Amino acid sequence: MLNRINLIYILTLGILYSINAQDEVLIPEIKVLGKVTESENHLRWAPNNSLSWDLLRKYGYKVERITTFRNGKLLDNPEKKWLINKLLPKPEEEWGKAFDADTSDMYIAVAAQAIYGTSFDVSSSSMNNSPLASIVHQVKEREARFSYALFGADQSKKVAELSGISWTDREIKKGERYLYRVYSLVPDSIEVIKTGKVLLNTDDVKPLPKPWNVNAFYREGQVHIVWNWFVLSDVYNSYWVQRSDNNGASYTDLTEVPFVQPSKDTPSPNMLFVDTLGSQTGDFLYRIKGKDSFGDWGPYSPPYKVNVKNSMNFTPKIDVKEDEISGNVRVSWEIKENEKIGVKALLLVRGENDKVFKDTLSKNIPVQTGDFLDIGPGPSNYYKLGALGETGDINWSLVSFYQTIDSIPPDAPKGLIATIDSLGRVDIEWDENIESDILGYRVYRSNEKNGQYAQVTNKEIKAISFQDSISIKVLNKKIFYKVLAIDLRGNPSNFSDPLEVARPDIIPPSAPLIGKTSNTSKGPSFEWYPSASNDVMYHLIYRKGASKAETWELIKEYQNPLGKQTFTDSSIVTNQVHYYLMIAVDESGLESIPTKPVGLHSYDNKVRAGVKDLKISRKENAIDLDWVSPISEEFFVDIYKSIDNEPIRFYKRLDGVSSKFTDNEVKDGKVYSYRVKVKYKEGGSSNYSSKVELKY
Repeated sequence: MLNRINLIYILTLGILYSINAQDEVLIPEIKVLGKVTESENHLRWAPNNSLSWDLLRKYGYKVERITTFRNGKLLDNPEKKWLINKLLPKPEEEWGKAFDADTSDMYIAVAAQAIYGTSFDVSSSSMNNSPLASIVHQVKEREARFSYALFGADQSKKVAELSGISWTDREIKKGERYLYRVYSLVPDSIEVIKTGKVLLNTDDVKPLPKPWNVNAFYREGQVHIVWNWFVLSDVYNSYWVQRSDNNGASYTDLTEVPFVQPSKDTPSPNMLFVDTLGSQTGDFLYRIKGKDSFGDWGPYSPPYKVNVKNSMNFTPKIDVKEDEISGNVRVSWEIKENEKIGVKALLLVRGENDKVFKDTLSKNIPVQTGDFLDIGPGPSNYYKLGALGETGDINWSLVSFYQTIDSIPPDAPKGLIATIDSLGRVDIEWDENIESDILGYRVYRSNEKNGQYAQVTNKEIKAISFQDSISIKVLNKKIFYKVLAIDLRGNPSNFSDPLEVARPDIIPPSAPLIGKTSNTSKGPSFEWYPSASNDVMYHLIYRKGASKAETWELIKEYQNPLGKQTFTDSSIVTNQVHYYLMIAVDESGLESIPTKPVGLHSYDNKVRAGVKDLKISRKENAIDLDWVSPISEEFFVDIYKSIDNEPIRFYKRLDGVSSKFTDNEVKDGKVYSYRVKVKYKEGGSSNYSSKVELKY
């Protein structure tokens, strides 16, 4: 089945990159995808171009984990840890051992040849027997190696591990969040490759989903199995199809290799797999499962039953005329008993011309002679009757025409929906009007919901969809559309309700503003104001020392602050200058330009620790003072004294080892007051102690 793919698809971060004859200018970058399980976090990554891949498999990667959240709150100081300092593809001999241990994993051999083979000619005889050979057509050798190696890593956990582009973090804790960064070890002088990153929450464990909207139908000896791949395109990169011929007792594989999903640029959101049954009849069950980028298979879809029955040889005939009583149109037909074989039911349709039949007037009509009264005909009506066979085929009668007069304008279109991509391409769809005389639709656009709408279609369009192209480099975050219908008489409907479409965010947020700065005794401090952009998620503060060798380090993260904020870096223990800057990050992960760095340091006011628990006591012919000295550097203890109402004055100086002083110069009847101050030899001093007093 893989030989149906005309391009090379490389799955990275759930995004399919197509490589074709037209080269695209890409910024070299490492794309990272994360997956959370009960006890482990799994990482998968890859560069987004073949040249970077060729360099990285020689120089390697390093992986960092930053713990940002614990115990229900963000950490003031995120914890950083290098998980591995250099990760390269495993040596060639380890690939051989791995293949010998599991020869069923054909991706090991293919990826090993892509990485270590001296040549890589995908048309050579060594590759002709591989079911993957038809994936790659007319590409350069390096691109072919890149494609095969990464496709193999998507399909096989072992290949991803041997390729050095995966990592399993088993040292995780519930309730914590980790920011993982995958760095390139390629010297910047050779190529600057943007670091990849992904944020994982250990509580966000999600089981793989079942494939979505699977159904099947039979046609001319073949069963067409169809499912919606687009909804789960960020989860699965390939699928496996099975069939049961015994009502689900057992299943048989229909795919020899995984069935690869198409590019996201493919117009249809559905995948199609065809199973040829030949002349077989009966009940058949079909089911599929998907594989994610970590090589894990998801659960099977619920089985879908297809019943294959006999074919029919009957083509109906109809008679169309005006009903004399009501003035509407009556359609009648006749069926003989021997014509009913293989016919399941009849259905009657009406169209605005003899090519397009949008209106199903009645279905599941009994297979017998009968008629139908059409009470809602348009001005021009084309009818045909279909015989629905047990095999799913429909044999149609010849088309019959009947014309009436219509003066009623159509209803306003309903059910408007739209999607928009990163290039500003808008795809709009709406429900088809039920009237049979619709000429077409007009589409209108405005930058304001209640503003003036301008027509963007040159004329009425027949389709119930429209593709528009808008600029996304504007400040308006939203665009609005309306649609109206025109009938064959030129009567316009009312406008539909306005459809609101959000433009993709490619404009980085404005930077925060650093205001007043100060050097305080508690540490460098500054006031700052949040970004003026309304979609900012985080404000980040970075710090670095004065040395040119030091790098910027994330030290603080804020979420949704309001108004003026103050930050004080109390973790600085020296008086050296440190530099600070800020960045705002919006909901799309876009970063503002950094603020201009500011240099700050801690302010030393020379105030040091003093004595504690100063006590005074009376003894014979003396007064005793006791205290607890500080544990610090060398210092002196100065005693200050006053008698009665005299001002307190310096009295004695003691060595710092002293914690007691006896004053023998006392007289009866006098009031003695004391205070103590610590003087440090390096120049600092304490404040005065509290006063103690005693009447002798």
